[in-house]
Amino acid sequence: MIVVDSSSIISLAMNCMCSVLESLGALFAVTPKVYDEIVSRPSGNRRFALEAMRIKRLVSSGIIIVEEPKGRVDDDLLSAANRIYSIRGRDLKIIHPAESEVLGLAIEKGAKAILIDERTTRLLLEDPYQLRDLLSFRNRAEVRVNQQWLRRLGDVAPKMPLIRSSEVVAVAYEKGFLTRLYDVEDKSVLDAALSALKFSGCSISWEEIEEYQKAVI
Repeated sequence: MIVVDSSSIISLAMNCMCSVLESLGALFAVTPKVYDEIVSRPSGNRRFALEAMRIKRLVSSGIIIVEEPKGRVDDDLLSAANRIYSIRGRDLKIIHPAESEVLGLAIEKGAKAILIDERTTRLLLEDPYQLRDLLSFRNRAEVRVNQQWLRRLGDVAPKMPLIRSSEVVAVAYEKGFLTRLYDVEDKSVLDAALSALKFSGCSISWEEIEEYQKAVI
């Protein structure tokens, strides 16, 4: 099972690439809060309704299932994460309940990976000090790190790979799916797909896109 955050599935849906998930033969799961973000709420908005329909079809076909974490680990994650960083004595809210629910479900299910494009949550888990520097830059003020809460997060945070929609698309290309989908035989289809994801919010750099191009066959 791969647990999916709203950021990644939205990136794929915006670019009509939801079918990429179908090509991988894996089971994907979203939490109720994520489902609300990507299907329930946008369904009533003309601007996002079609994207919501694309995602809902994946749920209806069983490619994505909706599951709720049974324990309280998501509450522990939310509490710890949002007490780590402070600016001028005020705690900074880093993650929201939907994101902590994703992490909690991944822990409970022993997921193979978490699919997430959102940069802040990724840095929080992978490089919290780089996130501190980024937050300081954005706020133009010193951001302090509470070591006690950072250790607490480390105790409860999921110990599994974090992947992005870009990795999913790269695998789909290697399997020949993108070539068949768009009837394009060369790597330009991979460049186009990854660039579209970047413009849609996936935290991937142009240098990484070039590296993908060199790495894939």
